[in-house]
Amino acid sequence: MHTYIHMYHYINGILASSIIFIPHFIIFILYILSLGVSRRKKKSNMKQKVVLKVAMKCQKCRTRSLEVAAEQQGVSFVGLEGNEKEKVVVIGDGIDVVKLATILRKKVGTTEIISLAEQK
Repeated sequence: MHTYIHMYHYINGILASSIIFIPHFIIFILYILSLGVSRRKKKSNMKQKVVLKVAMKCQKCRTRSLEVAAEQQGVSFVGLEGNEKEKVVVIGDGIDVVKLATILRKKVGTTEIISLAEQK
């Protein structure tokens, strides 16, 4: 009878602690999920002007660089500037400049980010 009482208290203690533990665990999971939501990128309403210097040897490379830039999300204008048309100008909302530079480097040639500014 004595061991039965100890076992009852032991099981009851486990159940009581698990009842307390489960809500804290759920609250912790909800907290972690809320952190993931708050860390997502927020789209800005500001237009950005990005100037990239791309190594382009021919007209086909220039055309390809414009096509690649125009395919990116948030882009509203793409153009070339410079004496030898070696700079790609991209204007848009929420442009991922690093992603754009990486894709241009892989598909066209060496790419440098010259400037990134807000467009008025």
